[in-house]
Amino acid sequence: MLPLISIVIPTFNSAPFLSHCLGSIAKQDYPKLEVVVVDNCSTDATGKIVDRYSRLITRFISEPDRGQADAVTKGLRIAAGDIAHWHASDDILLPNALHQVASAFSSNPNLDLVFSDGLAFDAHGVYAGAYSRFVDFWTSLLFFGRFQSDCAYWRHSITPAALPLDDEKRLTCDEDFFLRLWAGRPHMWIPRPLGAFRIRDGQLSGRLPKSEVAAHRADSRRRVCAAMGLSSAEADRLRRTYRWKYLLGSCIAPRAYSAARFAVRKLTFDWTRRRYAEWFLKEWLREVG
Repeated sequence: MLPLISIVIPTFNSAPFLSHCLGSIAKQDYPKLEVVVVDNCSTDATGKIVDRYSRLITRFISEPDRGQADAVTKGLRIAAGDIAHWHASDDILLPNALHQVASAFSSNPNLDLVFSDGLAFDAHGVYAGAYSRFVDFWTSLLFFGRFQSDCAYWRHSITPAALPLDDEKRLTCDEDFFLRLWAGRPHMWIPRPLGAFRIRDGQLSGRLPKSEVAAHRADSRRRVCAAMGLSSAEADRLRRTYRWKYLLGSCIAPRAYSAARFAVRKLTFDWTRRRYAEWFLKEWLREVG
């Protein structure tokens, strides 16, 4: 029996991207789906896009909010699915993503969280995203490590433990949320990428000072350690224990994997990636009529 999957999409004046996002969901052909779009009173054509996909969208909320974190919190609180997913309005689901997720959870009743490697794309091509196959909770908490939100799905029953999202962490609210949600729970890496992150001008990641981002990440880790009952001394002891695992799994292995992929691309004249990018940009991003 397939689980009901709830997808929460926060949006604000992103009509050109929202159409591609919703189109990629419609193409999943997944029968048990709830789509919740939470809009911050957009003044562009968002309403028209929502009308076009009205058969797909279960609930549309258009009211003032304090930003993405507030919108996602609203959406997750009203979502009714067995499995939950937060998807940015400019990101894309990849083919068969929802069936892969459903299969993973149905086959593993004790599983709480699944994620995959990610892709990134812009108007010119498709690129490698996060190599989350190497991500581990403890090294992510004690040092650094994350996965793309468009590639993560979890049992909705564990969502309340991580709400509300922290709207003061403008760039890292997703990282903060997933660390609190994960908290050492059983997880699984899915081999095929589930989502793709859009690279575009004006994104927040290019505007915030690095010092602010670093401070927010440090605060997230202190809060999660405290919630798990770890003192500063215990966290320091665990850092010494996990340092080599972090260096090998989060620093060396991803770089070696990336170098191997680069060598293969050079040997094949990048033919596979160019063919995939052409299909993705011309076919998969095509809006549903």
